[in-house]
Amino acid sequence: MDCQTAQTNLSAYLRGDLPPEQRSALAAHLRGCRACLASLAALDPLASVLVQSETPPVPPGFEARVLAAARGRRSPVLPVDWSPLRWWRLASGPMHAAAAAMLAVGLGVGLAIGWGARPAAPQVSTSSAAAGGDPLAAYKLDYLSDAPDGSLAGTYLALLTSPNGEGQ
Repeated sequence: MDCQTAQTNLSAYLRGDLPPEQRSALAAHLRGCRACLASLAALDPLASVLVQSETPPVPPGFEARVLAAARGRRSPVLPVDWSPLRWWRLASGPMHAAAAAMLAVGLGVGLAIGWGARPAAPQVSTSSAAAGGDPLAAYKLDYLSDAPDGSLAGTYLALLTSPNGEGQ
């Protein structure tokens, strides 16, 4: 590798973006070229120390020990036949209490919201509205009468006032 190619690849070498064959060729060039090594040192002072130092050999059996330790720390896998009843049996007492409290609060809030949202009884029957000529009076949608054509509210009103009688 010549110095010009080495100089253009120094920053990629520092980032670790070079392919392995180019990286090893550049490392070999840096071991023999003081000018390129000085340029690398100017880019990163620590890089020159790392390039000059040799990688220590991997101790024998290191990979097997690391893989064995990783297998021993593997997270437990949920059983395939997981079910809420099984979870309930395995959960602790405080977890049971928290689940029961959340269920009670959820039901209470749902009932409170649902109780207030009960629909009011219609005061005008649809037959009397049809007799009066205004099909919208039964639905109390007079606030939508100024909706522009093509809008969702305008489409809804058009469906309600359609001549086929389905909107009544």
